[in-house]
Amino acid sequence: MGKASSAIAAAAVLFAPGIHADSVILDNGDRITGTVVRKQDQNLVVKTPYAGEITIQWDAVARIETEAPVEVMLEDDTVLRATLIPADEGTVILKAGDLLQTAPIDKDLIAHINPPPEVSGRGVRFSGRIDIGAAVATGNTDTRTVHLDAEAVARTRENRYTVGARALHNEEDGRENADNTFVYSKYDHFLSERRYLYANASFERDDFKDLNLRSALGAGVGHQFVETKHKNLSLEGGLTHVNDDFDVAEDDSYFAARWAVNYDQYLWHERIQVFHRHEGLLSVENSEDVIIRSQSGLRLPWTANLNTSVQLNADWDRSPPPGTESTDLTYLLNVGYNW
Repeated sequence: MGKASSAIAAAAVLFAPGIHADSVILDNGDRITGTVVRKQDQNLVVKTPYAGEITIQWDAVARIETEAPVEVMLEDDTVLRATLIPADEGTVILKAGDLLQTAPIDKDLIAHINPPPEVSGRGVRFSGRIDIGAAVATGNTDTRTVHLDAEAVARTRENRYTVGARALHNEEDGRENADNTFVYSKYDHFLSERRYLYANASFERDDFKDLNLRSALGAGVGHQFVETKHKNLSLEGGLTHVNDDFDVAEDDSYFAARWAVNYDQYLWHERIQVFHRHEGLLSVENSEDVIIRSQSGLRLPWTANLNTSVQLNADWDRSPPPGTESTDLTYLLNVGYNW
């Protein structure tokens, strides 16, 4: 009897629901157990053993409890490591060790749970990607193509630094028919969680557009609608000075209004990522000087860091140099590494 009782007690401990898990109770009474991963952008992410990560609207959470301490950032930017203890519906108690325990507070005072370092102000988040495409064909047609697209970003709570470069070289039967390079950098200073000021610079060279160098230096304002691991969306507008140094055509220099959109999002449980970047420059001196460039495509992750991407780059110049086309379209198949 003693051995049987011990076995039953052990089984009860092993299989008791939620005994070694965080717990979330929703407004409709549903109970979700697992591990609280983060709370950000009015969404709570809970990792469950039966459905992976589940995203819950914060407004739908009635009670939340964590077994182990999590990092909590309040609306007033206070950050502490605490265990969440449920109180009355819609309120929570924060217990930090054995010395600090708050009175019940409104759960909506919690801005973040386990915020990334750039949000909490306690560090820098580095991210980036390298996409490489290459093709070689021999026989009746001798073709060689190399494409490189790389970007690196350093993000703190108030600042974001971005540098990147794109290059394309193509030869067919010993003759070059594409050779261009685009290098850029941007600094964003966040005035609030969403609003920021930016300063940017870009330098472009394209032998087949008669372009020795196009430099663009500008500044403006931006709004970061969403910035997460799974989705990013920003919109920018400002003023840019453009200087065109052509090989044959007459050089040009002007101020232009600039707009830009940057969007990417994972879909279908991170099986695919869509992305679109768009930038436009409209001269404030001559409406014929318009430049629009975009990069759009899909990334198909192999692992957490490796992927394959299909991409379309489109460049349009309303008044190109004589003897050149206004539109360039480039279709790319790349292998990429991101971090």
